[in-house]
Amino acid sequence: MSKSLKQSLKFILIVVCVIASMSAACAQEQVVINSGDWRDVYSSMIYANLHGMPSQFITDAPHATALPNYLDKEPDILLVESETSPFFVNYEATLTTEGFVVSNTYKSPGGVEANLHFIGELPDVTNYIVLDDSYGYNAISVAPYAVKSRSWVLFADHDNIDEISVFLDGRTVDDLLIYGRVDQQVTESLSKYDPEIIDLGDRFDNNIEIVKKYQNISKASQIVFTNGEFIENEIMSGREPVLFIGTNVIPEQTVNYLNGSGIETGVVIGNALTGAASMITARTDMHVFIKFGQGRAGGGEGGFSLVEALDEFPLPKYELIMSVSSVDYNQGTGELEVVYKNDANVDIFSKSSVSVFIDGTQVAAVGDEEPILILEGTTSGVVYDCPELAAQPSLETANITADAYAVFGESPKSLNRLLQQTLNVGIITFMDLSGIDATKIQYNKNTHRLSVTITNTGDVACYVCPDVELHIGGREQSFRLVEDPKYLEAGKSASPSRRIDMSNADIADNPIVPVHISYGERENILGKSLDKELPLELSRPDILIIAGITIAILVIITVVLMKKKKKN
Repeated sequence: MSKSLKQSLKFILIVVCVIASMSAACAQEQVVINSGDWRDVYSSMIYANLHGMPSQFITDAPHATALPNYLDKEPDILLVESETSPFFVNYEATLTTEGFVVSNTYKSPGGVEANLHFIGELPDVTNYIVLDDSYGYNAISVAPYAVKSRSWVLFADHDNIDEISVFLDGRTVDDLLIYGRVDQQVTESLSKYDPEIIDLGDRFDNNIEIVKKYQNISKASQIVFTNGEFIENEIMSGREPVLFIGTNVIPEQTVNYLNGSGIETGVVIGNALTGAASMITARTDMHVFIKFGQGRAGGGEGGFSLVEALDEFPLPKYELIMSVSSVDYNQGTGELEVVYKNDANVDIFSKSSVSVFIDGTQVAAVGDEEPILILEGTTSGVVYDCPELAAQPSLETANITADAYAVFGESPKSLNRLLQQTLNVGIITFMDLSGIDATKIQYNKNTHRLSVTITNTGDVACYVCPDVELHIGGREQSFRLVEDPKYLEAGKSASPSRRIDMSNADIADNPIVPVHISYGERENILGKSLDKELPLELSRPDILIIAGITIAILVIITVVLMKKKKKN
């Protein structure tokens, strides 16, 4: 055998040994996560999946004591443990006592710190996805694509963007995606990487876009359905893309995507979405299965497989709670007045259909053409023309009821919750004599406040509630300028305002601003409205302030000159 051939074979053998040793190294570790911080769990699982390592997380103390029965004894354990919120204290000793080898323990000071720690352990990763960890469902949406595209998910907001920016400056960045809503400082700081941005203002639309990106690099005929409210091993694996569905409602855009996607099979994760699974099969040609449990081997000789509940780690979420406070028929206007109540700590969009019955027989049906906004912790009255009731005799003595059916959610296109409620209908007589006009919309670049000047042109006091439509960062957004309707006396004017951060580009994109003002004599029933388009004006600095600054500068100059003169 020639010398060159021997050297080649030796090189090949070395390469094979290196590859084998690398595979063995990966096989020698499994990741176990003992933390109550979902960001610890998420980053650890992304790290494990990028390495091809198995991972398990603990959900509570009883689960911690049971988990050793289901772990493989062969791979060593990389233990990730929260310094402040572990489910089981000193879990390394527990695992060691059970015969496991804990080769490494990472004590996480917090989810944001762990997020940067683990990407530091992956020097070959050059693709990044940036999102705000305030929205846990966004992290779930991108997880399969992150694993499939070998991308790291970075948590960034206005508090840590400087640290993130410094970190990325020291890395190779081939591709950067900003996903969902992030702070303006994040977008501005990362603009030098020419990032792709997915932010359509709706979690379901954003989710569909990331599924399309997954399909572009790895065409999948099977998909995982979830609601984005928990972490689970299959969701995080990257084997299939994840598509969001509502608990009670399947968003229309999701149905449309599925019907044209070529995806044949769906797996719904968890029993809570069983009803949604039935809706998918009814509205698409897909075969849908429900993953409601997991098989685990029993102990002892002749052990058998036990079926247990799925391990699910809950994510922070907003509870959307809505109800109908009252339904009244106003004989003075011929309108049905419905008062909705938002008991959640976030704003809610709702689209309703209300059926009216007299003695059990339906006589009318009214509803919203577009979703309405109900601010957090407030009530909002909506009036609907209902001429059918005017033709009914003896309304004061009739048994009138209303069935309210509403779909609602956190954005106009995310109406994934359902409300059904039956109420008695009251009879009132009230004529609203209020009248208003909007004369000016103004933006102050110093205080970043947008104001609308409203004049009460009527003879009675009223309440006003102004909304504006703006293009911010290239995306159309609605802003309500007041938290509660503002009281306005007859003949008086007011300029309610709100802080809105607008760049020079944003100001240029909004030369004319559509203004919608709901108003009325009663605070809870703003049955009238005014729509107007006004030119955006920039407020000029107060002339007194300018004069004061000028005088101060002149005084300082005079004092300096006098001191120099004395010195000379």
